[in-house]
Amino acid sequence: MLRRLTVALFLIASPGFADENNLIPVSKKVEMTVGQSMIVSGFRGECGKRPGNVDPNRTRDTKLGSLSVGKWGVMKSINCGGITPAIEVIFTAQRRGRETIDVNGNKIRVRVK
Repeated sequence: MLRRLTVALFLIASPGFADENNLIPVSKKVEMTVGQSMIVSGFRGECGKRPGNVDPNRTRDTKLGSLSVGKWGVMKSINCGGITPAIEVIFTAQRRGRETIDVNGNKIRVRVK
C-alpha cells in the first residue's frame, strides 16, 4: 500500500506530464510553402522541469509567419545533458522569403516558397 502511494505521489509530482513518446525535433533549417505549419523546435524550462508561464494561445509574429505552441513532449538538450520536458514550437508560413528566427537560443533558418 505504501509503495503504491509513493509511486502515485511521484507520478503526480513528476516534472513532466510531458508525453515522452513525443520527441520534439530541433531544426536548423526548414523549407516550407505558404500556409504550411511545421514543428521547428521546442521550448524548455530549467533542466528536468516544464517551462512555466506557457500560454497556449500566445503567438509571436515573424517577418514571414508566426510562431505558436503545440503539444507537450520532450527534447534532447545539450545544456541539460539528456531528455527534458518541453512544448512544441510551431512555425506557420504566411509570406514567401527567407529569415532566421531564434527559438529558445536555437537559430533556425526558414525559407518559404
